[in-house]
Parts: sequence; structure tokens; C-alpha cells
Amino acid sequence: MKVFSLFLALVIPFLSVQAGVPFSHYLTQTAGNGEAESQFILGLECHDGWTGKIQANTAASKWHDMAVEMNDQRALLLIALLRKQSDRVAKNEGEAIRWLQSAAQQGDDYARVILGDILLEGDGIPANWVAGTELIKKSAYVGFPPAQLRMGMVYLVGGATTPKDEIEALAWFIVAADAGSSVAREFRDERTQTLGREIARLAVRRSRILLGKTGPSPNAPDSTTPAGHARS
Repeated sequence: MKVFSLFLALVIPFLSVQAGVPFSHYLTQTAGNGEAESQFILGLECHDGWTGKIQANTAASKWHDMAVEMNDQRALLLIALLRKQSDRVAKNEGEAIRWLQSAAQQGDDYARVILGDILLEGDGIPANWVAGTELIKKSAYVGFPPAQLRMGMVYLVGGATTPKDEIEALAWFIVAADAGSSVAREFRDERTQTLGREIARLAVRRSRILLGKTGPSPNAPDSTTPAGHARS
């Protein structure tokens, strides 16, 4: 059944476009029925102001980069379908956050990372460093390399609630590199050379602790609802 569902998820959008049914209509219908992936894609379209193609320096381009890094063929196929269709979606930050929240709450790792980035950057909504970091951390702990890479960047740069921490940053780069992230591997090697053997040894020890964690406490507050935006 799972294989059949995946087949339909891949083929139906293509058939819909071929039959002249706008892909956005298919996405809206399936998103309304609770499909996390459709909710996520609609969120990106509404956030970027969809023009019919993935533009540089947008949330959709971040999704593309993550899909390439993960060699995620299903995501890359959906990106290809989006590029083929010509629907236009008006920019609507509130609608974007609503769809991204819904997908993130269902555990979509791409949605968590993208929404986390939006919150960290204050991209169209008030910045919320705590909520953004916690969202990304949830996917980092379950083994999603792009999230692990971003956790390394969070600690490398530092923020209001996550002070700069070279050991923690390098530990996350080690974890992401071990999970297959080529970008994290570059950061791991550069930071190891810069910081020296002793700091690197501490970071390796810390990375083993991170790998042993199962994630944030189940009693921790749900951070998928940014400040100022109520759940739909």
C-alpha cells in the first residue's frame, strides 16, 4: 500500500498537469486533505510569490539545494514538475506560515528547516530565534543532514539564545558529515584545522553524545507556532 501511495503521489501531479488541471489546484486540494508535502510546497509558493520557476535566494531554492544535498529523487521530481507548470501564486506571508506550520507539525523535515530558517532570519515575519532553532533541532536529532548542518551554523555564528560555541558547532558538522553531507564535511575539515586537535577531540566526543540523543524532550513546548501567529 505504501509503495502504491508513493506511486500515486508522484504520478497524479504529472497527469493533472498533462490534462490541463493546474498543479496548484491539485496542491490546494491535497493540502486541504492533510497532505504534508502539498502543504509544504504551497507554503513555499505563498512565501516566495510564485512566478512559475524557482528563483535564486528564495525558500524554494533552499528546498532545491537540500534535495540535491540529500539526493532526494522524490523531491527533485516534484521540483521538476513545479518548474514545468506555469501557475502564479501571489505572495502571502500569513498563508505561507500557516501551510508551513501544518507541514512541520506533521513532521516534514523540509518544512521544519525552511520554517526554522524563516524564523531565524525574520524573513517576512518577526524573528523568533528560539522557535526557529527548536524546529531545526527536532529534525537534526532525527538524523536529517541539512538540519544538522544548520545547527552547526547556528552555533558557529551564535544568537540571542544560542551563544557562539565552537565545540558544539564542530560537533554538529561532524554529525552531518557522517550522515553524508558534503557541505558539512567541508566545514568539519576547515574548523578542525582552524581550531586544532584538542578542540576537535572534544567536538568528536560531543558528536557521539548528539548521535545518542533521540531528540528534544516529549514534554517540550511545540515550537511550530511562531509568536504572533495562531495555529489554524
